[in-house]
Amino acid sequence: MKNSRSVAGVILMSSFAALFVVGCSHDPDVRKGHGYASGATERSSPAYLGCVKSELQGNVKTYQVDGDNSVKLFVDSTDPNKAGGLVEVRETGTGHHFTAYQRDAWYDHGRLLDAALMCSKA
Repeated sequence: MKNSRSVAGVILMSSFAALFVVGCSHDPDVRKGHGYASGATERSSPAYLGCVKSELQGNVKTYQVDGDNSVKLFVDSTDPNKAGGLVEVRETGTGHHFTAYQRDAWYDHGRLLDAALMCSKA
């Protein structure tokens, strides 16, 4: 009886460990994370995104994707599951609304989020 409890315990702990590893290796969409900022800007989309790009480190790869009534600036990858960050600008009747997302914002103290907010006011 004692051996069956030990084996069951080992199997249960192994299952939890496997689920934990699988769960941690999954890269969710950058838009579903905790690091984000949003607001409005009177700047045009090209001027606003140009400002954001100028605030990033020179070695950061960015990709601009034009969409339906929006422009997206991806950092590192155009795949939202792999991107380090994303800034999306949508035109509204009176200006432009932006939403910025940054994966692991703690890593560089939220540089992309800070740039998105600063450029909206400039």
